Amino acid sequence: MDEALRAVLYDNAETICRSLAKNGSFAINDAADRLVARLDTTKAEEWKQIQEHFAHQGVLNYLNKVIAQAKAADPAQRRLPGLESMPLLITSEGAAILSEQLVYNGYKIEEKRLERKIKSYKYKRRTPENLEEDLKRLAEMKTFSPRFARYSKENPELTLEKAKEIEAAEVKARKWKKPGAKKKTR
Repeated sequence: MDEALRAVLYDNAETICRSLAKNGSFAINDAADRLVARLDTTKAEEWKQIQEHFAHQGVLNYLNKVIAQAKAADPAQRRLPGLESMPLLITSEGAAILSEQLVYNGYKIEEKRLERKIKSYKYKRRTPENLEEDLKRLAEMKTFSPRFARYSKENPELTLEKAKEIEAAEVKARKWKKPGAKKKTR
């Protein structure tokens, strides 16, 4: 919200709150209703812009909640066997990406971020409720990291999902080899 709209909102809110406070305590809902009615009648254009701003902020907050729920909603992580504790979405600096779409560099960044988060649990203000899950995820990530690095050497744009498919194909190929078959020597 730009400064002019902020000033309109603040000035009108302050005026209404002062007038209501003269009679003692007042309900915040009443003040909000009066503010909306006043802006709607006296500053219609500015009120429309303010509504759009708050609607956008509300949707942004809702989206952040949905992302947080999506992170917790897929514990099986069906497309990433061996990385079951990876969240469905990885968020960083206002961006979100499906964890299966991470390339190796993003995977390493997430791994380092998780290491820093785990180290931060030693501070008193951090509650250790998620520490066990974070440690499990880090162990899974570190286990797969060398293979992901090897797969990504030829193709730096290889996604985590594709790397897991390559790994699954390798495991399947190893199972089909007969253990104990020996070469004949003369």
